[in-house]
Amino acid sequence: MNQALESSRWVLAFEEPGGRALPVVGGKGASLGEMAGAGLPVPPGFCVTTVAFSSFLAGCPEAPELLAALDAVEPEDVEGVRRVGQRVRQRLSDVAVPEAVARAVVAAWRGLGTEHAYAVRSSATLEDLPDASFAGQQDTFLNVRGEQALLERVRGCWVSLFTDRAILYRRQHGYPSSAARLAVVVQRMVSPEVSGILFTADPLSGNRNVCSIDASYGLGEALVSGLVNADLYRARKATGEVLEVRLGDKAIALWPAPGGGTEQRPVPPEQGRARALDDATVARLVEVGRRIEVLRGGPQDIEWCLEGGQLYVVQSRPITTLYPVPEPAPSDGALHVYLSFGHAQVNTAVFPPMALCLPPLLLPFGRRRSDGGAELMVQAGGRLYVDLTPLLHRAPFSRLAPRLLDSVVIGTAERLASIQSRPEFLEGRTRVAARLGPLVGALRPLFSRVRRRLLHAKPEEARAGLEAAMESRLGKWSRGFQELAPGAPRLRFFRQEVSTVFREVLLTEAAPAIASGLMSWKLVGTLVRGRVDERTLQAVVRGLEGNVTTDMDLALGDVADVARETPAVASRLRDATSASIIEELRGVAEAGRFLSAWDDFIARYGHRCPGELDIALPRWSEDPSSLLRVLSGMLHSDVSGEHRRRHAAALREAELATERILEVAGQGPLGFLRRRMARGLVAKARAYLSLREHPKFLFIRLFQHGREAILEAGRQAVERGLLVDISDVWMLELDELIALMEGHTEGVRERVAARRETWKRYARLSPPPMLTSEGEIPPLAASSGPETPGVLKGMGASVGVVEGTARVVLDPAREVLRPGEILVAPFTDPGWTPLFIHARALVMEVGGLMTHGSVVAREYGLPAVVGVTGATQRIHTGQRLRVDGDRGQVVLLESTSAEAA
Repeated sequence: MNQALESSRWVLAFEEPGGRALPVVGGKGASLGEMAGAGLPVPPGFCVTTVAFSSFLAGCPEAPELLAALDAVEPEDVEGVRRVGQRVRQRLSDVAVPEAVARAVVAAWRGLGTEHAYAVRSSATLEDLPDASFAGQQDTFLNVRGEQALLERVRGCWVSLFTDRAILYRRQHGYPSSAARLAVVVQRMVSPEVSGILFTADPLSGNRNVCSIDASYGLGEALVSGLVNADLYRARKATGEVLEVRLGDKAIALWPAPGGGTEQRPVPPEQGRARALDDATVARLVEVGRRIEVLRGGPQDIEWCLEGGQLYVVQSRPITTLYPVPEPAPSDGALHVYLSFGHAQVNTAVFPPMALCLPPLLLPFGRRRSDGGAELMVQAGGRLYVDLTPLLHRAPFSRLAPRLLDSVVIGTAERLASIQSRPEFLEGRTRVAARLGPLVGALRPLFSRVRRRLLHAKPEEARAGLEAAMESRLGKWSRGFQELAPGAPRLRFFRQEVSTVFREVLLTEAAPAIASGLMSWKLVGTLVRGRVDERTLQAVVRGLEGNVTTDMDLALGDVADVARETPAVASRLRDATSASIIEELRGVAEAGRFLSAWDDFIARYGHRCPGELDIALPRWSEDPSSLLRVLSGMLHSDVSGEHRRRHAAALREAELATERILEVAGQGPLGFLRRRMARGLVAKARAYLSLREHPKFLFIRLFQHGREAILEAGRQAVERGLLVDISDVWMLELDELIALMEGHTEGVRERVAARRETWKRYARLSPPPMLTSEGEIPPLAASSGPETPGVLKGMGASVGVVEGTARVVLDPAREVLRPGEILVAPFTDPGWTPLFIHARALVMEVGGLMTHGSVVAREYGLPAVVGVTGATQRIHTGQRLRVDGDRGQVVLLESTSAEAA
């Protein structure tokens, strides 16, 4: 073989076209090749290719068996990874560098100059990816000198593909070891005076318009490995203007050692306290960062160094920790701020495209986008965000909205305060405020209806009007979906109904009643302010009658009571692990009464499920797993009727609270008028707030019809060969599926496959409660003091203090909550509420005073603390807790082995 051709298989210079191919030179090598080709200041070097690595691996006959053993180890089995990984490393360390590879590496090294020191860095194909950096998982060797040391370090990089940390990282991200290949970067060493890391977007706040720079003396390895307290510089990306400087002590530095390798040396105190970078150098770095970001198509994490005044870039990778920017971007060029729809609805799970496109269609205002969706609702990271900007630019909404929204999502007012006063936000006032017109126009009739409900209408009339509107709508849907042909006709009917039900039912009937209920409740508190405690005011709205979600919970409790009557049924349900238990019970003679009760429940409530706003999720009528888990938990108690007794007790508590309020209101001058007013307000509060869940109940009935129509269309598409699997429909938007049914098929499979990968990536993200159009997460104020050990802070959403045993529930279809346990959950929605029947208290990671879990907890009389960040990680099942709804805190009464670890 021609020697030059042979070498090109094993070695590629950065500048060569093949030096930019990730499968050949790995992530690090591809980045350096791309930057070198663009003329950026990259120290010269070459890559030892993945072809060379494969040749090395082929020298170990046991390699396939060893890789299979690695992939058989569970991601959580640290000891197993350590044991198998050590076998792999020991065996590969005995394998020689292939002779042809060694010749090519030495030739390339001599071409760059044998007198120089070199950095030898691992460059994996599973590295610097958009969704996982894999940074630091393989080895790097600095200040390598001499031929023998160079070849040993190349082999050391290859072997480091199988360090314990690299194996675990791959396994946890779902990549098999056989998919990983390693190239090696050999790069001339720079001996810098100063080095550091440049983030072209602020990694903490997510702001894409601010660069963050860490800088210290000597080699950057000291900073990367956490050995030094570096300077921090924040600068405006557009101009390089320095916004903030925080000086580190920079007490030590890492320098090349004369004989190879590195050594630590102390930095003189006066030098350590001085700035490592002046403003001009910061501006130079920002300019280079902008160029690299444009070249590489997104925010970058860049390693750089300064030698003799010359700036060098030694590495650049995507920043994988940034939450995606909201899309579409605002068309007016102003700074916008968005609230998480998922946090407001207490469901922060990722939605597929079909589910994402529906809530914007519900909104009857702000529809200026070409697809008919609401301009006031955008997407980010597979979640929906609502644009608050028009409200914040016009009084009185700018004052009222933060306070009102704070009761829905804790911290909203504080986060908004950090944005509303910024000059760049205020500059958009004129352009953005005009967009409020459609919203005000749509809501104007609501205000008059609320006034009529408060002052004139009888509560029973509001309920009758809403229930009549709902029945009329349900009848229309039943007829419409039955009469129209499957496919595009039914899908178009579904789209039309989604687009009109909000305006024609919610705004005219439900919203005025619910708003009147909230105002009535607040006015009761105003009438007796300072004379009645918060516990009494909350008790007024306990035991509400006619709430569709409460009725559902009570009905499920009745089903459990029927099961208790037949021990053979109860025992099977108590130990149920699969939804197939219902079909099994159909073969049990004495199960008839239970099955009748079960079938009646499913007929009434089978359209619901946990996370029900995601239309892609199976309903209870399709998969009752979560219901069966709830029943299993209920049946661990042999006491019948407990749910009805608790509801009756809540009702009695509300009656006693009402008597106390009327007594207090009737005291003093004009007491008879205040008493009469209080009686009317309490009646309105209870009647109207009992309707709070009706709109969602209606929406989810529509979603059930729509889900059936979508799945029908999916089956047709699979039969026609347009989609691979029926689940592919969830990766399309509704209009796209309609178009597919009407013959627009180009590129649909590729679109579905790409979106599925994006959806999987988004599922690993934790969405922030608020975002700006620049991708920034508006901050909360720093805590005024240190966190108290063993105390988790949140917001008290339902008063009372109890102690008990925690049960962390991430998925109600998989975990059983037993009577008397404290429910610890990321969020809840109506599909979770059967768990509340026997819960002792509630702890949630998200939520506010008026979100679902809070309202239900108050109605059931359960102490609740919501907005407890990281609750499901910091609390463990079986741990003893004190839930203090009065103070808004959760006290960990004992540690657990998991916590201690």
